[in-house]
Amino acid sequence: MKPTQAGEAKPLVSIVIDNFNYARFLRAAIDSALAQSYASVEVVVVDDGSTDNSRDVISSYGDRVSAILKTNGGHASAFNAGFRASHGSIVMFLDADDVLLPNAVEEVVRAWHPAVAKAQFVLAHIDADGCALGGIVPYSPAQMPDGDIRASILDAGGYIGVPTSGNAFARTVLDRLLPLPESLWHQAADTSLEILAPFLGDVVSLRKTLGFYRIHESNHGMLGEELDPRKLRVKIVIDLQREWALSEFASRSGFTIPRNWAAREPAHLKYRLASLRVDPTHHPIMDDRRVRLMLMGMRSSWRNSGYNLRSRLFHTLWFALVALLPQAAAVKIIRPGLLGDRRRRKIGAEDLGRVAAIGLPTSRYQK
Repeated sequence: MKPTQAGEAKPLVSIVIDNFNYARFLRAAIDSALAQSYASVEVVVVDDGSTDNSRDVISSYGDRVSAILKTNGGHASAFNAGFRASHGSIVMFLDADDVLLPNAVEEVVRAWHPAVAKAQFVLAHIDADGCALGGIVPYSPAQMPDGDIRASILDAGGYIGVPTSGNAFARTVLDRLLPLPESLWHQAADTSLEILAPFLGDVVSLRKTLGFYRIHESNHGMLGEELDPRKLRVKIVIDLQREWALSEFASRSGFTIPRNWAAREPAHLKYRLASLRVDPTHHPIMDDRRVRLMLMGMRSSWRNSGYNLRSRLFHTLWFALVALLPQAAAVKIIRPGLLGDRRRRKIGAEDLGRVAAIGLPTSRYQK
């Protein structure tokens, strides 16, 4: 099938669902992809060597989805396989434990124009049972960027973005970025695409909730309510891998990135300081020191154009307290700085109707 060009009135949109042992969530993800209000959608489901009953779930959909059943290779491997099997000029990667609202693709296509490399939108947090947790990602949708953001990324060490399921990419962009090296990106492959795509076109940010990001005990992308030092270390390593990916891309594309680029981003420095305070014995960067990380974090918070005055003041205080307080007190301060605002909020009637359409428990959203 020949891809439709993204500038045409009705481009084909591919939703690629990557799954590994998420059978209990997989049906909700597939149903949400098939329930899109936009008609020109294909759904590709990649099972990355699951050992649960995921493949039974996938087979129950027959030819309504394109199924790719492969041995386990990790996140990048699933992305690569799903992209090869897709045909759309706009491609969305949906993690199997997440869910799209029915109007997600329609909103993305409406906002799309020929210069777009990627579009992104807000995801609301839900738990394992589909109950709304009240939080959203990103925590500050108003600070999501638009347009050509290359200079800002180089200066700030990143930008306000969203995880895998809140993004849509131009196929022409993915043609240049995929396949990803599978040995490097066994997890968090989305972070490579999200940081590189803006160097190939514009970013469009839809500051509205168009999907749900599920937080549960097997989730690798969120820290959870407990400060697991292993997850902090993984976050740090992924940021450094992302820096390597951008550096390698820059060398091929004829530009350079600042030295210690990842350390320009406040979030990265928060992970490093938190890791050093929570579990200094296993902290992955041997020459890190508390005061130095504090000063670097303060400086990065004030130079980051995505932060407003309130955010800058909060992070200045956070870095100081976490660095200087005794460990027991510092650990208590770490949580709000890393976990953000997860207060429960009511979901409006319009959104409740959309939730009901994809089979999630609407009564639990009104707590």
